[in-house]
Amino acid sequence: IDTWNWWFFLQTILHHYVALGIVQPMIAGKYKSEPMRVLFTTDDHKSSRSFLDAFEFLFSDGRERDSRQVWKVGSNTTNGEKRYCFKKLLWAPKNSIGGRLLVNHKHAMGNCFSSIVYSYAAYLKAAMHIPTLPRPEQPRIVWVGRDTSPEANPSPWQAKRIIANQDEVISYLNDECNKIGIDFIVADFYGTKKDTSFQDQALFVSKANIMIGMHGAGLNMFHFLPFNSVVVEIHRGTNMQYNSRNFVSHVREGAYLSMEATMQGKNIQKEPIWTNLKQAIEKWKSLGC
Repeated sequence: IDTWNWWFFLQTILHHYVALGIVQPMIAGKYKSEPMRVLFTTDDHKSSRSFLDAFEFLFSDGRERDSRQVWKVGSNTTNGEKRYCFKKLLWAPKNSIGGRLLVNHKHAMGNCFSSIVYSYAAYLKAAMHIPTLPRPEQPRIVWVGRDTSPEANPSPWQAKRIIANQDEVISYLNDECNKIGIDFIVADFYGTKKDTSFQDQALFVSKANIMIGMHGAGLNMFHFLPFNSVVVEIHRGTNMQYNSRNFVSHVREGAYLSMEATMQGKNIQKEPIWTNLKQAIEKWKSLGC
């Protein structure tokens, strides 16, 4: 399993969701009394990350959390010295399913409704106990922050999305939202918040109705927003990436807006972002009609 970021993780979750959804009805025997296990056959050096919590929540089959579900077999056991026997084994190689349904590039079915992706999105919300709240009169907006500290050690591709004046942009958007009576929150799960649990991250963003931020894996937390929400993706030479666009198309109940960043050196101009965010607010209101 790849727990590196939200995109790869949710793609893997979809992979397991489809595999178990197809095979689960045909599994009998001890599964009736014991939870199905997710077996990791190689060491996951990122296992301290909160993402692995999701398997205990999402695949417990209503039996609540059970640590026995995550079962690790270290890579040193594959040399023939140890053998493992199974009564029933579901083999689901990485990306054999989910990677073909959630893709991050333009493709022939990109604008098609997907009942599988839709049911997966609904299942995520239900399994995480995200409440279904009445639609508010005004939307709440969440900005997905990016770690701009040197400790983030971004790759060249990630560095394209870093803006030097992020704090200034957040303050500006917060002030403009407050003027029209709209709540503005920030999802900044890095630095001292990097170990925020999977479920806490999901529940935090689920309070919003509009998500906005620079292109990146964090925008895939849009999965946890209510249906008929809006995501605004700010591009800076990343327009070939279709993660968010494809997901919104597949679930249908929502809207995707994009804009190209206007840069001044390493700073992004704030006013065009607010212009696009106002359009997103109006789009969100139209979805409730």
